Amino acid sequence: MHERFERDGYLFVKGCIPKKALLQCREAYFHHMTPSGLLKEGSNPIDGTFSHKDSRKFLPPGNLRRLFRLKDDEESEKYLDLMLSAHEAPFYLHYCETPELRAFITRFMNWEKPHMLQRTMIRAFVPNSELTPVHFDQMYLRAGPPTSIAAWVPIGDISLEAGGLMYLEKSTDIGQKTEADFAASAHNLSDEERVSALNKNMNDGGFLSRDIVAYGKEARRKWLIAEYEAGDVIFHNPWMMHASCKNKDPNDRIRLATDLRFVDPEKPYDNVSYVLDP
Repeated sequence: MHERFERDGYLFVKGCIPKKALLQCREAYFHHMTPSGLLKEGSNPIDGTFSHKDSRKFLPPGNLRRLFRLKDDEESEKYLDLMLSAHEAPFYLHYCETPELRAFITRFMNWEKPHMLQRTMIRAFVPNSELTPVHFDQMYLRAGPPTSIAAWVPIGDISLEAGGLMYLEKSTDIGQKTEADFAASAHNLSDEERVSALNKNMNDGGFLSRDIVAYGKEARRKWLIAEYEAGDVIFHNPWMMHASCKNKDPNDRIRLATDLRFVDPEKPYDNVSYVLDP
């Protein structure tokens, strides 16, 4: 596993955590979100069937909403309030403490007590909504060294059509070079601006590109995609270039997943909180 992680920049672990706990989290999340108008009326919350309202109303908080300069109406504000509050809800906090996940990281990273950064985000992408553009995590962790490991966890099954997380093949070197170029051009910035993914040297929204196909062609690397099942976890390093596909699920299911980032608290890490992670 270590050899694969070092070679590829990511590690896809099937059945890493109990499926039952994830499905309980999924059902609780969609119950929590029911007043927002997100779900099809009369549908079973655990299915996560989209209501077919304007998809942009249901973009997650953060850079995508900023990028499109969306103005929130009453329904959008209701959705955002519920989505943000879900991050503090008992069902999500309980899920974040999944012992099997922490046990795996403890063994894999040889960390005695892995610490989870509080910068998590539940990502609920409705069918035909915008996708997450190209980025790498260290862009959002510049206040510390690249010592974190990310765990991307699908909360429910995600078909190929539903467009889960995808990686640019063996792109650790691209992330490192890109960040080095940004650092070289940041000599005239204040410390606060330098560590921001939204500083004046970055693209709008803090992303590297919204044209994922063109980015892969220019880099001459393949985009790697996969199906995911509840219980799977995919880990990646802070430099790995990644994005998401557009959700084209044939059953109108909302794609639900979350990012968790872990560090060794005994070593330096970025402990600054941001609200505009991608």
